[in-house]
Amino acid sequence: MASVAKKFGRVIHFANIPLKLLMPNQRENIKEVAFKTVPSASKIEIKRVLEAVYGLEVEKVHTLNMEGKKKISRKTMKYHRRPDYKKAYVVLKNPVTLPADVFPLNAVDSSESPEAAAKK
Repeated sequence: MASVAKKFGRVIHFANIPLKLLMPNQRENIKEVAFKTVPSASKIEIKRVLEAVYGLEVEKVHTLNMEGKKKISRKTMKYHRRPDYKKAYVVLKNPVTLPADVFPLNAVDSSESPEAAAKK
């Protein structure tokens, strides 16, 4: 019995890995990007998803396991916990430029503060 890879060519399996892009401090020539994902995602899975689905060329992937914050409810005096997550810092081979509609980086800079508008 022939294996699936021999029969259909190259088979790539992707886990259901949600990746949330964390806000960068610039929009052009981004060499390092940060993502927030589930704790079970491995470096290899994150790299494969970014290369195959998003078309990015990944050089390195660094990961951090982050523990969710613990909050106390004032009414019931019980602790609630946010879910744990993993941060993935990805170093890209080629710099990337993000479109303007992904993050409104200039929204704060372009609009004047109320104090500056009141002085005019």
